[in-house]
Amino acid sequence: MSIPIQIATRKSKLALWQAETIQSLLLKQGLVSELLPLVTTGDKMQKIPLADIHLENDMSDAHHLTTGKGLFIKEIQDALLSRKAHIAVHSMKDLPVTQTNGLKIMTLLPRAGARDVLILSSKLIKEIKEKFIFEKEIHNLSFEELKKILLQSKIFNQEAIGTTSTRRQMLLKKVFGSHLNIEILRGNVDTRLKRVRNDEFSAIILAEAGLERLRLFHNKEMFYLPVHEFIPATAQGVIAVEVMQQQETWHSSLHNLNCPKACVAAGIERMILALLGGDCHSSIGVHFIDKQIYVICGRNHVHKETVFTISAEEFLQIEKLWESCLFNYSQYFEKLCQSSLCESVKMRLIAAGFLEVSALNFNS
Repeated sequence: MSIPIQIATRKSKLALWQAETIQSLLLKQGLVSELLPLVTTGDKMQKIPLADIHLENDMSDAHHLTTGKGLFIKEIQDALLSRKAHIAVHSMKDLPVTQTNGLKIMTLLPRAGARDVLILSSKLIKEIKEKFIFEKEIHNLSFEELKKILLQSKIFNQEAIGTTSTRRQMLLKKVFGSHLNIEILRGNVDTRLKRVRNDEFSAIILAEAGLERLRLFHNKEMFYLPVHEFIPATAQGVIAVEVMQQQETWHSSLHNLNCPKACVAAGIERMILALLGGDCHSSIGVHFIDKQIYVICGRNHVHKETVFTISAEEFLQIEKLWESCLFNYSQYFEKLCQSSLCESVKMRLIAAGFLEVSALNFNS
């Protein structure tokens, strides 16, 4: 009898949902697995901004795991490297763009919704209904209508708005004004929703994918934010499976789960993240959709933003590159960062002024 495949995951409801999804897909291919839920450093240190946490580390090649979102994957990757686990399941937006030695990203599932969602407190909703709209339902407002109302709202403009993400903080201030009172809000999805529903915050922002996967989206209090206004994090909505580099007999089963569309898009977005040298001190959003790439990068209270189109010829080259890598995401990403497209994108970012907020690394 074969040993069950051990799947390392965080313990949050969303992380377990993601791991259980992989478990179910493997079972359909006749592979039995078990979950190995772990508590990460990021989970333990809930009261400190991630950018302010810097762990000591003797391994020079693992600096990317000592701060920022790397704190949510360190223990999970350690489980792989120590062979306590065979597979690790991540939200890909939490994976640093630097790949940990000895590991590779094997599988990306089809992408869920990539947008951010604005969630309003009951107190703010009551103010909107009483002062700004009388018969129209809030969920029927367009974003421009909602934005106009929020700019006039005393509660929204003065009381705390919760988010941990520096990207979301930057976008909130860009769209609604630098005067906003933004406070750090950490914790799992349930915890954050509970706090805004208790009116501890006038509003918070969460990812569409997590809300949809946990069936927590309610249109009476939640609003999808358009990607051209709120550019999502790189690979937001993508589930990634990471493994040791050694080939196992069951790795082909993971290859069968790969979504080419998600792999191509995530590769392009993370290539730009690598170019921009993304770290916990920069605020970066990148989103690829319908051959359009939306990019924003902020640092030291300055931001640059652009949108450009990938030509049909360039997109064909990307698809051929993906196929030439035999559907191996890590190899595809490495070659993509060395491609003529990467150089072309870099030149477009320079032309758009991104050198003011980034070193624009090419050898990332």
